[in-house]
Amino acid sequence: MKPDEEGNIYCPQGHAFTLEQTKESVKGRYPRTIQFYRNEHCEGCPLRSQCTRSKHGRTLQRTDKLAEMQIKIRENLMTETGQELMKQRSIQAEGIFGQIKQDQEYDRLWRRKETMVKLELLLVLISHDLRK
Repeated sequence: MKPDEEGNIYCPQGHAFTLEQTKESVKGRYPRTIQFYRNEHCEGCPLRSQCTRSKHGRTLQRTDKLAEMQIKIRENLMTETGQELMKQRSIQAEGIFGQIKQDQEYDRLWRRKETMVKLELLLVLISHDLRK
């Protein structure tokens, strides 16, 4: 849901979300500001079952920088160059995984811990490179 010119966010039925809280998060590499919104006008709305299952109305989290980056990414993907790059990426990635699954008959991970799974995948990829 996109905010209008004044920064208000509306549900599909036209009811405004109210800003409840703004929180600074430093989780991950970059700090970000998360805004928490709530729409309490869901009572009797015909779209409620499609919109939320909450008894207290729909909630929404929004990060301005993330929204800006998503818009920029969509614009880049809509260009002719972006579509060609996505086509090439899907062909290349699927081809390698298909070769590993088909040629090496490798269809499941045998390790459980994250470090062991990474090691197993590394060994499979090295064996693929050596066979090439």
